[in-house]
Amino acid sequence: MTIVAAGSGESYYRMYAGSGPGIELGSEADTEASVAYEDRVILDDPYYAEGFVGDGGVDSYRYWPTVEGSPSLDFVNDGDVTLKVYLDGELYKTVQPGEGTGDERIDPDAPPEGEHLIRVEAVGGGQSEYTLAAGAAGTERFYYETKANPGTTADNPDYTGYVSGAYGFVGDGGIDSYSTNGDLSSVSNDGSATLKIYQDGELWATVEPGETIEQSNE
Repeated sequence: MTIVAAGSGESYYRMYAGSGPGIELGSEADTEASVAYEDRVILDDPYYAEGFVGDGGVDSYRYWPTVEGSPSLDFVNDGDVTLKVYLDGELYKTVQPGEGTGDERIDPDAPPEGEHLIRVEAVGGGQSEYTLAAGAAGTERFYYETKANPGTTADNPDYTGYVSGAYGFVGDGGIDSYSTNGDLSSVSNDGSATLKIYQDGELWATVEPGETIEQSNE
């Protein structure tokens, strides 16, 4: 399968493939070593891939539908160039600029999905698993932003809860970021790294290994 930027311009895209297909990066996909915004496959439910392509460029993937012979792919095109998607050399779908962006954004420079941007930073060495909660009684939902690793493909994945909260892993100076519509209410640090937690660019708390910090939003 190939995704072609049909003209000048650029697109951050996401390709949803449902539950249980096979998706792998192809030879023309960009990896973290070659570009700032890498193409990657997220083996979550639904499975999806995301990446960047522009100015006539091409990304490629290997794709095996859940039902053989019945491909099912949905796209978000967060950019200003039309994408043409080919399966086995045949045009499968044309995705217009802006298609699918009513519910989600892929461009890392787009505004956060939630009202508040949350950043989790591991200071110095060490590594930690952490838990975040926001809003009254910790009930607010979290959204992935750049630097978080959703799904199960990462060696140490991050998760947003189906209803509320988020939990993940960060270490050795790494950063994860999320957004949410409520103020942070608690952060737990289960590990050996000191965590600095920022809300909307301001330091919310420094959380030492083994520490939990809570703040009432009632």
